[in-house]
Amino acid sequence: MNRPDPLNPPDLEEGLELPIRTGNITKTESRNALKSLKNGKAAGPDNIPEEAFKARGDISVNVLYAFLNEIWKEEELPEDSGLQVY
Repeated sequence: MNRPDPLNPPDLEEGLELPIRTGNITKTESRNALKSLKNGKAAGPDNIPEEAFKARGDISVNVLYAFLNEIWKEEELPEDSGLQVY
């Protein structure tokens, strides 16, 4: 994201399709991402522990779903998100 196209992209065989889904992130994927968070870990830069997100259930799923799809659509992180890409 937010990078120029590669100068020498690989040559792919004609008609070859890569099994990559490029549609919106689903609520199921958001729910699975929340479930995969490990308890007892230190909070991130936002100082909110993972357990807080998991405890809110569908509310957190809906917020995460909307947030991630907005990032996907805009192809950049919101300035006030506090998230960092390494």
